Amino acid sequence: MIEPFVALLIAAIGTLLLTPPVIRLAERCGAMDEPGGRKLHDCPTPRLGGVALGATFVLVGLVALGLVPHLRASFEQNEPFWVALALGTLLVFLVGLYDDVWHAGVATKFLVQFAAAGIVMAYGGVRIEQLGVPFDGVVSLGWLWVPLTALWIVGVTNAFNLIDGLDGLAGGVAFISSMTLFTVALLGSERYRIVLVTAVLAGGLLGFLRYNRHPARIFLGDCGSMMIGFLLAVLSAVGSVKKSTALALLIPILIVGVPVFDTLYAMARRLFKKLVVERDFSPGALRAMFKADRAHIHHVLLGMGYTYRKTVFVLYAMSAILGLFAIAAVIVDNDRISFGLMLVGVMGFIAVRQFGGMRILANGREKEHSENGDGGGDK
Repeated sequence: MIEPFVALLIAAIGTLLLTPPVIRLAERCGAMDEPGGRKLHDCPTPRLGGVALGATFVLVGLVALGLVPHLRASFEQNEPFWVALALGTLLVFLVGLYDDVWHAGVATKFLVQFAAAGIVMAYGGVRIEQLGVPFDGVVSLGWLWVPLTALWIVGVTNAFNLIDGLDGLAGGVAFISSMTLFTVALLGSERYRIVLVTAVLAGGLLGFLRYNRHPARIFLGDCGSMMIGFLLAVLSAVGSVKKSTALALLIPILIVGVPVFDTLYAMARRLFKKLVVERDFSPGALRAMFKADRAHIHHVLLGMGYTYRKTVFVLYAMSAILGLFAIAAVIVDNDRISFGLMLVGVMGFIAVRQFGGMRILANGREKEHSENGDGGGDK
């Protein structure tokens, strides 16, 4: 089964060749990410990386569809799924592209994302219909599968967008997630439906990282980060369910663990601050959950004194460890062990996040004392 590896290599070469002209295109049309505010880069940087990645994905996918019999057979057998996936991905890409060039409102992006999720759910058969309760078997969700599946797809789509805050971070984490899903699909029953697609995605990301690593020459942009998140959300939901359906969401959660855990933690932290610390029970408290800030895990690691490269490396390592947990869960195929692996991953993430927060707080207090003359200064 050499086709996926050939596709990965061709996709990597494709983005290597297509990204430089996209950089020039972004500069000409003014699609530049300006420094300032929460931004961590120092100079204007093109933000249309998703165009190069998307073009490579489409071109290599079409060639593979024409040359690989297994993929063509899968398309013919599951045509509604593939068409729905293509339409949904296109919608997410286009709203992201619009935002990169002209700026789209948050409500507009959410509306399009939910519409894309609705397409793959209604016409593509993407459904999370049951959940496993540890030690208690499987629970059927009934009609609740609709909001849960939609929230999963939209949530992961935005999680990759939110973690795209450092050079090479979102692209590298997405590459690790793609390779994890690729391996999980090889071990499961969705081989020809998922393997080639994830191989092309991983290859495209690998080639793109040549230009996206620090100091980045181009960013993914919303068109890239949201497209990647959408694809991984859908593919992980249909391609990584274990033989037993208990804990059906566990494998996908581990595959995209770093951006998902970071997003959930950030939302919970903002809500806790509003309700408990500020005692604000107005509707604005809920809106605060979605308000951007500089307290994501990459900001925390930078605040601890880590360099850009070390911060990205730590998060790559965390993503790889969670990916290994996902692969181990598939191999073991034991719900209790798998649930334990997920708990270890969650606790590890929280430990890093909390330790970093305490370090930043302590450093801030030391700096404040120093500035006040507590350390024997001029005063």
